[in-house]
Amino acid sequence: MYSRKHMVAAARGDEPMDWLIRGVNLVNVFTAEVYKADIGVKDDRFAAVAPYQEGLPSFAMSGKQEINGEGKYAVPGLIDCHVHIESTMIPPDMFARAVLRHGTTVAVIDPHEIGNVMGTEGVEYMVHASKNLPVEILTTIPSCVPAVPGMETAGAEFYPEDIEKMLKLPNVVGIAEVMDYVGVINQNPRMAGIVEKGLQAGVRNEGHLPRVYGSDLAAYLTAGVDTDHECRSTDEILEKLRAGMLVYIRESSISQFADIAAEAWQEVPHATNIAMCTDDVEPSDMLKNGQMNRVVRRCIEEGIPAPLAIRYASLNGAIRFGLRDRGAIAAGFRADFSLVDSLETMEVQDVFVAGKQQVKSGILQADITSNVPPLLRNTVDIPALTETDMVIQAPVPTGQVKLQTMEFLKNGTTAKGVLTVEVEDGQIASLPDDYAFTSVIGRHGQGRQPFVGVLKNSGLHQGAYATTVAHDSHNLVVTGTNATDMLLAVEQIKQAGGGLCLVENGEVRELLELPLAGLMSPEPIESMAKKVEQFSTTARSMGVQVGRRSPAMAFSSLTLTVIPEIRISDLGLVDVATQAFLPLFIEA
Repeated sequence: MYSRKHMVAAARGDEPMDWLIRGVNLVNVFTAEVYKADIGVKDDRFAAVAPYQEGLPSFAMSGKQEINGEGKYAVPGLIDCHVHIESTMIPPDMFARAVLRHGTTVAVIDPHEIGNVMGTEGVEYMVHASKNLPVEILTTIPSCVPAVPGMETAGAEFYPEDIEKMLKLPNVVGIAEVMDYVGVINQNPRMAGIVEKGLQAGVRNEGHLPRVYGSDLAAYLTAGVDTDHECRSTDEILEKLRAGMLVYIRESSISQFADIAAEAWQEVPHATNIAMCTDDVEPSDMLKNGQMNRVVRRCIEEGIPAPLAIRYASLNGAIRFGLRDRGAIAAGFRADFSLVDSLETMEVQDVFVAGKQQVKSGILQADITSNVPPLLRNTVDIPALTETDMVIQAPVPTGQVKLQTMEFLKNGTTAKGVLTVEVEDGQIASLPDDYAFTSVIGRHGQGRQPFVGVLKNSGLHQGAYATTVAHDSHNLVVTGTNATDMLLAVEQIKQAGGGLCLVENGEVRELLELPLAGLMSPEPIESMAKKVEQFSTTARSMGVQVGRRSPAMAFSSLTLTVIPEIRISDLGLVDVATQAFLPLFIEA
């Protein structure tokens, strides 16, 4: 807490500051300038900022503790407008430890991954485990559990009345990405009702609107959802900015859009409706490349001026979520800031939160641990399976059949394809090169045998790859070239309580255990990063390559039934645009 009286006295110069950063290069996000200044911190606030004039501060300050800021840059605390902690594979306290070292001081989370597995219990766990951490973690309530009802089976289903109850949890600031945009545009009662609950509660309705334009974009905005982090082209960004939508520039382990955002910025350099998010960053990627600071760095690399990029990553996020005293370094604002050596690299050295130094020379100054224990129980509930369940059962005993396939494109999205294959003894047990079987096994106690489809361009040339990190219902997905390896991978995942597994020639090559909802492990990011990197290295050696994605994330969105064009679920193949099932077998 702060004392306004003492803070004002320090601003007048009648009391010393608690901290004084002398001669630092201040990034002013209000005016998009960088200039030399002294920065005074009293209690948990910035009490005064003295710009330099003719080589000296415009007024004098003293401090109980002083830092020589010569050659350094003072950057406001970064605000991640949309992130899934579960994708880091670590729980909230470990997440806070990790992102703090990269200058992130506020994170707006969407716990819909664990919500799809454990329902309201999972959401409540994330809310309570996120309290009393130095990184302020705000929550948006998952809108799409599952992403599209009827197209997949999750571990729970959220309806408007469920959302309304969860909006009353502490530190809730909105309804999370409304991914069922078809339902919103067509005013499906469930989705229209969920959006309306957000409007009635006076919170933010966060969006998810890939490749939607024109009248459908207008309908989505009119319905009450006004952000998007899924833009995939410069034209898409421009249309959404001009329509008044708040566009989040995203750089994640799955999708990187700083380049197209910079192209759009060149055309509309005065746009104010831009912020930033990371969405999904896996642990080894974060450890190597950073978190929100990576988004800023990438935007600067692509030509967006550094002060503007930092504004998008701080002040604009604060404005979005009503954080009136965050996102800038100025008198009266909360003293959340970082010191970095270079705006080009955005390598963070020191981090302050509410006037307290949390990171010094890159090292955390205190242990960060949640008082809420992780929810450790096996959530992988699947039926007994045999190798027969891993192959496709054909409608004819012999001959040829045509299959509807999914094909990965170079950007990681999917397209429909057709493949003609031979049937032997009523089964399709082998496929041509560059094709693999993909099976989705309901792991939430559905009790059904798995659906098996065909995937092209996964890169997997032998063996099998299984995972319970499969957005957003997080059923068990296994992709492979043969039934024996696929079944062994599934059995390993079941025994581990979730995770990622690679099998080749009957040998388990890698097993990454994620016992917390099949999504996370309660350990520091350093140890998880080593495990994920090892998994990715082995996956690469087996040929796995999907767009720009990390191999550990390669198949994570294969089941995401709201990303065009075709997806697979535990119920079958899904045409995303029409939200209808596609037949696996195509009639001649």
